[in-house]
Amino acid sequence: MRMPQPIRGMLAALSLSAALVLTSAVPANAAITVTLSPTAGATGTRVDVLASNCDMDATGDVENTDTSFKLPKNNNNAQGSFTVTEKMRPGSYTVTVTCGSDTASTRFTVTSGTGAATGGGSTASDAATAVMWTGAAAVLVAAAGLWLLKRRSNVTAA
Repeated sequence: MRMPQPIRGMLAALSLSAALVLTSAVPANAAITVTLSPTAGATGTRVDVLASNCDMDATGDVENTDTSFKLPKNNNNAQGSFTVTEKMRPGSYTVTVTCGSDTASTRFTVTSGTGAATGGGSTASDAATAVMWTGAAAVLVAAAGLWLLKRRSNVTAA
């Protein structure tokens, strides 16, 4: 026995809504996030690093360089900084912060020239990235499902 079209559409919408709610749930223990200010700069630029939700002293390093730094605890965060050195060639570098057993990273871009560059902050965490991609996948699946339902309802029987 076939289910009437309006009921099938309603069940599909409810299923997709439930999937969206479940995939956007935030984990109970908040992961650390790393914020850089600025997010790009030339040789000599001081980069401030904030590790949110890190309730202890942390350490950080810049990939493929000998640049490492400490982030002392400050309330429920850890804060530190590093300076772009002459050894850092123009390009994108991953800045990784370790807080206890948690690790988070974000990107910093070294620009050519010298002097401080301005820019906004950047945040990233592994958990946030996973939730974002899961949510994006759920939205794509929902759109495809709605398109198929719409397409099927336009088909006429011979």
